[in-house]
Amino acid sequence: MAIEEISGKAYTAIDALSGVATSAIDNVSGIDAPSSGGVDIVFSDVTYSSFDFRWSTTNPFNVSLPSTASSGDFIMILFSSDAPVGSNMAVTPTGWTLREFIGNNASDNHLIVYTRILNGTEGSTVSIYSTISSNRGGMAWAMVCENIDTTNPFGTNTTVIDSGGRNMTVPTATSASAGTFICYVGFDGADGDPVTMTNNGGFTLTLGGTADVPVGGGGTHVTSAWRYAAIGASTSTGTTDVNFAKSDGKAGMHLMLQRA
Repeated sequence: MAIEEISGKAYTAIDALSGVATSAIDNVSGIDAPSSGGVDIVFSDVTYSSFDFRWSTTNPFNVSLPSTASSGDFIMILFSSDAPVGSNMAVTPTGWTLREFIGNNASDNHLIVYTRILNGTEGSTVSIYSTISSNRGGMAWAMVCENIDTTNPFGTNTTVIDSGGRNMTVPTATSASAGTFICYVGFDGADGDPVTMTNNGGFTLTLGGTADVPVGGGGTHVTSAWRYAAIGASTSTGTTDVNFAKSDGKAGMHLMLQRA
């Protein structure tokens, strides 16, 4: 049995109860909340790539695109790299849009978000070049985003940089319209995993991905992770507390995606 309305208003039209998003509530007084009807944003065919070599203007990081993607699909790439510099080292690939960047010398890693609506000419990979030549490491998740507003896919994101310690708090963001928010973080060095996240806005975060590069060793390169939750319109994410296994520089963001 599912609850259909509260005080005469359809449950599916209510964004929050007592300040908690209805998308984060499983039941009310023991009665199951209804499903969203399949309109939530879905990340399908999530494809992982990594690199650990001399990244340069001529030697790119080739990110694998989802094999099921076809013309008209909205693709998002979450790219994390080891980067002890203040500016963005990555050259935005032709035809792609840079949606978010965070990172500097203190974080010693960069987080980048790219998107594109495919037109059938992309091939199976996208090449990301660096503005300088240096030994780097990193990873990327590429995915098809279903049920996203392709005209206005993002709301207002929040970001944070932290130069030390194991803990970091990603600032609150507020949704403009219903959709999904991603907590996306990076850590300077491998072996930062396990990465834990605790959301303080009442949301249960679903694991999207987590990885170390290079796998299982060294104090260089990067650990990254992302988790997500559906969110109603005009709703606060609350802060998200993030903990890494080691102490070092780190960066994070709340990425606000708006559904169709």
